Formats: sequence, structure tokens, C-alpha cells
Amino acid sequence: MRTGKTMFWVLLMSLTASVAIAQEKSTVPGGTALTPGQIVIGENLSPGMPLNATIEKLGIPDRVMVVRGTSADRDSIELRYSNHGLVIRAMTGSPKIEGIEIKPTFKGSFKSESGIKLGVKYEMLIGEYGLPSSLTSQVMRYPQRGLYFQLNNDRLLSAKTFAQGSKLLDANLMNP
Repeated sequence: MRTGKTMFWVLLMSLTASVAIAQEKSTVPGGTALTPGQIVIGENLSPGMPLNATIEKLGIPDRVMVVRGTSADRDSIELRYSNHGLVIRAMTGSPKIEGIEIKPTFKGSFKSESGIKLGVKYEMLIGEYGLPSSLTSQVMRYPQRGLYFQLNNDRLLSAKTFAQGSKLLDANLMNP
């Protein structure tokens, strides 16, 4: 009986170790995974990119969710990357990124000459991207670029970016 328990624990520990090693290897396919500070929205990560290339760059998501749309052709999936502060969205059955939500924990930057990061004042966004099509105390909209910046106390808190003509419900809600 004691030998059986010992064998059980040895097998359990071996299985746990092999799963941990497999997960570690799978989060860095080919050793090309980006660290949170290396991500540049609009450069090495942007809407329209192939979903498989995104997973190669970011690794395995923390969570995958299916989101029902207003109709079957508007259903989508979400890939959540808590360690990167990102949510990647794609239409169900599509091989491309449809939208990216940049959370307040995002450490990377946005494609720009001045290296825009979360926390900058809204004047820096205007200096880089020009006047937005609409500006409130909470949102700066650049629909022609597919960029939507969310502000808090005049500073960049988070952002969303979408592919042109996106069918995502969230994209439609950003353009009232």
C-alpha cells in the first residue's frame, strides 16, 4: 500500500513538471515572444495581423472567450493577455486581428515619433496625431486611424484600436 502511494506521488510530480515545462516552451514559440515593454501598437502588433503571428509574438493567452454578437456573423473571440495588459479580438472564423484593447497595465508604446505611452497628457496625442474627430473629457476619437484613446484627468489611461470597417460591436459603440 505504501509503495502504491509513493508511486502515485512520483507520477503526479512528474506529470506536473512535464506540464509546466510544456507551458514554458509554448509561451515562447521559437524564442520570439515579446516582453511587455517591447510591444509597439501599430508596428509589431496591429489590427489586420494574422492571429497565429500574434500568438507567436505574445504567447498563449491567459484566457480565451467567445463573445456573442447581435447576430451570428458578429460573434467574436477574445484573447486576454493579463501580463501584457492587452485583449486581442477577432471575428469568429477569421484568421486576423479585428481589434486590440490596451489596458491601463500595458507597458509598451504606440507607433509614433515621440514614443507615446500610457500616462502622457492629451496634448502629446494631439501633437502626434493631430486634432481628433471628437474630443470629450474622457475619449479622443481618431476613427480614420481606428484609434480611440481613453483619458483620465487629461492623461492617457487606455486605448482601443480596430481594423477599418470592423464588425466588432465594441468598434461600433466607439463611434456613436
